[in-house]
Amino acid sequence: MENEGRKYWLSVAAFLVVFIAVVVTFSMFMQQTSNRIVSQTSQYVADAASQTAKLVGTFMQNTQKDIETIAALASEAPDTAAIATSEEWLRDVGETSPFDTIDFVDAAGMQHSSGREAVNVSDRTYYQRAMAGESGIECIFNTRLTHENLIYFYAPVREGADGPVIGLLLAHYSEERLTELLQGSFFGYESHVLLCLPTGEVVAASDGSLAGSNLLTDIVASALASGAAGDFERAFAEGKSATFTYTGTSGLGSACITPVAGLDWIILETFPSAATEQMINAANEGGWSALLVIVFVFVVVIVGIVVFNNRRHRRLTRSMKDRIDVQTGVGKLTERLALIDFDTDRFRYMSGPHTPNDPYELEGAYQHMIDRLEGLVVGDAAKREVCERFSREAIVNAMPPGVDNLGFEYLFDRGGDRTWEDINLICVERDDEGRPRRLVYTTQDVTVMKTREKQLQQAMEDSYHAAVAANNAKSDFLSRMSHDIRTPMNAIIGMTELARMSEGDPARVDDCLAKITLSSNHLLNLINEVLDLSMIESGRLVLSAGEVDLRALACEMETMFGSRCEDAGIALSVEMDAVAHPLVEADELRLQQVFINMLGNAVKFTGPGGAVKVRMGESPGRVEGTSDYEFVFCDTGCGMAPEFLEHVFEPFAREHDSRTERVEGTGLGLSIVQSIVSLMGGVIEVQSVPDAGTKFTVRLNLRHGAGESDDALPDAESAADALQGARVLLVEDNELNSEIAAALLESLGLAVECAFNGREALEVLDAAEPGHFDVVLMDIQMPVMNGLEATRAIRASERADLRALPVVVLSANAFAEDVQESKHAGADDHLSKPISVKDLAAALAAILG
Repeated sequence: MENEGRKYWLSVAAFLVVFIAVVVTFSMFMQQTSNRIVSQTSQYVADAASQTAKLVGTFMQNTQKDIETIAALASEAPDTAAIATSEEWLRDVGETSPFDTIDFVDAAGMQHSSGREAVNVSDRTYYQRAMAGESGIECIFNTRLTHENLIYFYAPVREGADGPVIGLLLAHYSEERLTELLQGSFFGYESHVLLCLPTGEVVAASDGSLAGSNLLTDIVASALASGAAGDFERAFAEGKSATFTYTGTSGLGSACITPVAGLDWIILETFPSAATEQMINAANEGGWSALLVIVFVFVVVIVGIVVFNNRRHRRLTRSMKDRIDVQTGVGKLTERLALIDFDTDRFRYMSGPHTPNDPYELEGAYQHMIDRLEGLVVGDAAKREVCERFSREAIVNAMPPGVDNLGFEYLFDRGGDRTWEDINLICVERDDEGRPRRLVYTTQDVTVMKTREKQLQQAMEDSYHAAVAANNAKSDFLSRMSHDIRTPMNAIIGMTELARMSEGDPARVDDCLAKITLSSNHLLNLINEVLDLSMIESGRLVLSAGEVDLRALACEMETMFGSRCEDAGIALSVEMDAVAHPLVEADELRLQQVFINMLGNAVKFTGPGGAVKVRMGESPGRVEGTSDYEFVFCDTGCGMAPEFLEHVFEPFAREHDSRTERVEGTGLGLSIVQSIVSLMGGVIEVQSVPDAGTKFTVRLNLRHGAGESDDALPDAESAADALQGARVLLVEDNELNSEIAAALLESLGLAVECAFNGREALEVLDAAEPGHFDVVLMDIQMPVMNGLEATRAIRASERADLRALPVVVLSANAFAEDVQESKHAGADDHLSKPISVKDLAAALAAILG
């Protein structure tokens, strides 16, 4: 009985010791939490003080620059002294400046203010420094005039820009103005921020209550311990950044001092003690709850021991419950859980699905488990591997002391359902020699993870192949472009040499010039196609809404390709009798581009004796006011192979065989056409038979135009008459381009004057009489002043005739956003270089007609 009592009291004592240890540990935890929170708040306030110091320093420096600028302007005035002492001037400058007031101190030290009598300040430090040519900042407490605490900014005023000092400008801010800069808060609590002089006087405070007091003598001593106060004073005297802990009304708080950049002033910022206490309480809240729970558990356990005297039974019951809970939790994380005992050479499943489609022994000989795994894994190699890896000898060899886990992945087939499973063997007990004795066996379905791994691997392979394909495409593009650019360039250079050698043969020269023009247009089309493809790939191709006359477009295409087909012996026909609404809303330029590309391809790949046919059709659209238009382009040319039709709309796609090897082109036309048609909301289809011909069909749903179709051709004679005698100002910095443009304009009957940059153009226009010029042709990229700046200046001119003067921009920038930028600058039109005589004449006739 005595032995039992001793055990009882020993158990109680043990519980008490553990309880005390928990309380002590908890106290240490709370102290560490408090220290950690204080350390965090010290870092917070250090960062905040650094930012405040930078803000104040930048503000002071900028404000000092403002007073220096005003003083410099006053110095350059004809009668500096008279102006500076003028109350009206001081009042006006003070009202337009950021300062509260601006005063002037003359050489005798008399301070002149607007609305107040002059006072002698010759004993002030700022007066003495300013008269020595210095500028700076000084804080004055209890000033002589207003008895306020003010921040003075002073700068010397000279007689002339480099003359002697005749006085100084003295601007000030009241300390209330600085209060706004010093505002700060942490977690909803206002922070106290002080701006101090090196001697400790408080220049300004965030709450305005401490200005004029001394930080070192009046404030710090009451909040810091003597040792900390000494450290604070040393750091303050040395002008270094430092953080300290102080005792506030709510407990511990943190403070930081840091110097203001560019000044010898000091910023003191505090982290509110109330915020610190709130953070500590929040951090310790969970600890208090845990302590209460622990206390409660200990009380319950002790009471249970005293009342029921059945400690052993309760421990066993609780231990069993814990094991069941652990087993249940682990079972939820895994598909199957089993225990393996090498002493008995048996296994026992603790959890896992057991269905008719996947039967297995719940317990038995360990070899049966190996046989079962061998039957489930997929693949002969995997089956052999299971037999080898899961044998007792293999596991013992693979799990020396220090290695407690083995992992494997296999593909399982459970009744036709294939899954990837992760198998883990965990050693939970070893024998005296360190060999595994008991193990936990778990499986987990990782099919989703394996699928994602395969998808990721496939994506990486696809990215690699795409990069290789892109690199190959780039190389192929460079090779093609090199060939396609050099071909017309060779013709241009060669024909130029032949023309120079044939000066006495006009017919030969005309033939050379015609071929130079043809090659130049081919080169221009090549560049335009590459630019269009770049806009399409970058998503910058935008359609412009307008009205298009399909009949006029058909006539234009027939005129454009008629002579070419006639020379090549090709029959060209255009049919559009089935079109009831020829006037539609569309982007005329892009629709024309589609027709030109489709007809150009048809003519290029059709030989002599062949035929090219264009047919337009119309059917009612689903929406009122629209129609479904069908444009069919047929030819009897060489056709395309079926395997090439799959790639016909890909960029740079060209079929290489004997029928097409002599046909020039980049392979971009059809890709551009498909992109334009898709952007218009339509579709394009292709049918082709080798050696029989090709048929392209474009289908678009277009809204009917609001006007009426006009089949009349432009009156070229009236357009030419409109240009006769008109005076043009040509603004172009390139002399060769200027010479060419001037000659073309003069050939149209215009009088031309030249300027070589935007600034020179403005000077010519300002010097000219009103109405002297009828139009300005403006290049964009020029030195001194570019064309857009010059156009804006013309539109902002004080002269009404210049504001209304038409401006046409001539630019090598041909994208839609470039045209829009020209219009925003005030240009009436935008022509892209190279500019043909026809386009130039049409644009000028539209403006001047």
